[in-house]
Amino acid sequence: MLEVKSLTVKVKNDAPILSDVSLSIDTGSCIGLTGASGSGKTTLIKSIMGMYGGDLEIPHGEILLDGDNLLKHTAKERRKLCGKVIGFIPQNPMTAFFPHTKIGHQMAETFRLHASMDKKQALALAADVLQRVNLSDTKRILNAYPGELSGGMLQRIAMALILGTKPKYVLADEPTSALDEANRDLLLDLLREYQQSSAILFISHDTEAMKALCPITHVMEHGKVIETQETEQLFLHPQQPWTKRFAAAACHREEVDWKWTALS
Repeated sequence: MLEVKSLTVKVKNDAPILSDVSLSIDTGSCIGLTGASGSGKTTLIKSIMGMYGGDLEIPHGEILLDGDNLLKHTAKERRKLCGKVIGFIPQNPMTAFFPHTKIGHQMAETFRLHASMDKKQALALAADVLQRVNLSDTKRILNAYPGELSGGMLQRIAMALILGTKPKYVLADEPTSALDEANRDLLLDLLREYQQSSAILFISHDTEAMKALCPITHVMEHGKVIETQETEQLFLHPQQPWTKRFAAAACHREEVDWKWTALS
């Protein structure tokens, strides 16, 4: 189980960015997290992964990975967990790849780092998982630099890395944001299948994706969890002002989509 308990994160000598945040995800579950831009969602992910910079400090709280408080470990020890134990699908996938290194080399080195395999085996695994995320032109993809691929392709490659490294916990930050409808549905199917043996924190504004994947959704605002409900109930009976606006906007989008479908 991955547990965040009463976590407070602040800029040194400044106000908190996160205040008393608590949530947990266990194997076989997918928990939703949403909220306005700047509400603290990305800071929460960075805190879990140990990616926060020297200007941030955590004066209070715990991040427990199977009962072990990660905040008591060194940065080097926590980096070893990234990829193998904790996987990450970033909102902006360009930031997840080295711009001057070909995708094939990056994928192969990642697989070699986290599993006992030689370069040939790692490249074969890379080609296999690329096929699974609907990137069938594997030779071109493996020989491409990140800047030569679209954001949607890079998001799918990030998912392919998850399938190859098989981390126990997955932090997915807006993983459908750059995908068309067909690839969005594919990614959701892959996450749903992967969830059976892992735990997923799914950060999104994609209401249909949250309804499909997440039985429970937390809502953040101003660095705090302001509401937690079953996902369907969250949109039917939102309690907080931000959630009410979000649910109303989602309802309007679904109505517009339905009318366009009917007209077509």
